[in-house]
Amino acid sequence: MKNDILTKHETRNTKKPPKIAIVTNWITGVGGAERVIYQLHRAFPEAPIYTATYEPKGSTLFKGADIRTSWMQKLPTPLRKHQLLTIPRQWYFGHLKLKGYDLVISAGSSEEKAVRAPDGKHVNICYTPTLQYWVKPDNYLKKGADSVNLLWRLGLRILMPYVRLWDLKASKRPDTMLAISTEVQKRIKKYYGRRSDILYPPCDIERFTNEGRAPRDGFVTFGRQVTHKRFDLAIQACNEANKKLVVIGDGPEHGRLKAMAGPTIEFKTNVSDAQMVEFVSRAEAFIFPNEEDFGIVAVEAQASGIPVIAYRAGGALDTVTEGVTGEFFDEQTVSCLADTLKNFNYKLYNRAAILENANKFSSNTFRDKLLAYVNGIS
Repeated sequence: MKNDILTKHETRNTKKPPKIAIVTNWITGVGGAERVIYQLHRAFPEAPIYTATYEPKGSTLFKGADIRTSWMQKLPTPLRKHQLLTIPRQWYFGHLKLKGYDLVISAGSSEEKAVRAPDGKHVNICYTPTLQYWVKPDNYLKKGADSVNLLWRLGLRILMPYVRLWDLKASKRPDTMLAISTEVQKRIKKYYGRRSDILYPPCDIERFTNEGRAPRDGFVTFGRQVTHKRFDLAIQACNEANKKLVVIGDGPEHGRLKAMAGPTIEFKTNVSDAQMVEFVSRAEAFIFPNEEDFGIVAVEAQASGIPVIAYRAGGALDTVTEGVTGEFFDEQTVSCLADTLKNFNYKLYNRAAILENANKFSSNTFRDKLLAYVNGIS
């Protein structure tokens, strides 16, 4: 099936449609990274997808797609995405030459950008310069819920000069880099010494569509419960402010978070899509207490028509318009967030303006901008 934009491009230039390949580090389940690859697949359904390993985990997103995996796919399932395969993945992608393609689109935050496109152009959609090498190495080198295993921590300390050098060289392979947020754009300049354009990642805003008639009562937050998501901050702030909070999701931090929760905090796990929409749409606001490269959840909350209370950093600076679709708190402290919650008034926010902002980050917008960009360089 041809896209109208590509069809117009063909007619105007009397050329055949470009031959395209898609590259990503791995595909596991249905996370934010997989959503980007899925939308690339929708935009270019005939393009093969090259990846080290593929773990659908019950998802049918890529049913019928031409997925081409590496030798690592033959390893036992627990090993396929193991940190100890970082060096083999570097070798695999670094030696992967995709000949015969007019355009190679790689997307990710690690080894996939090293792929070569000897017969065409290479565009990389960068989620972030590799976190464990450049942005937050301490999070991976210290012991904790979000860190890697002991053997890899020791190896990473020893190999850090090598892997940084390799990653820096790999960042020179793409002809063009596209950053998913202003923050990532700054990181690309800082760590890779390259300029980049911004292409916001696709958000499944349709999933959060609702009629907006539910009464507003308390706050909501959701996502995988790991240390760096700072659910602890949201919970403690609501404890102090005596505000209701619904915490949706699960993860390794779940037990610790429940232990610190006061009587106004409610936890929900195994929530269906319909229940998620119900819980989010009836909240006064979504609490976004952590710094993210982009932060799809903040857009999803806006797609349900509610404002966002976000830490003033990272991708939230792109997705939240202060005073229009939400507001910021300046310090990741309980007192700072609690004060913001005490003074918050959801009645000051216009639902239509919030929905309009969410639409800027829709999957359709992502595909349209990507296709226009491809037309401009092909």
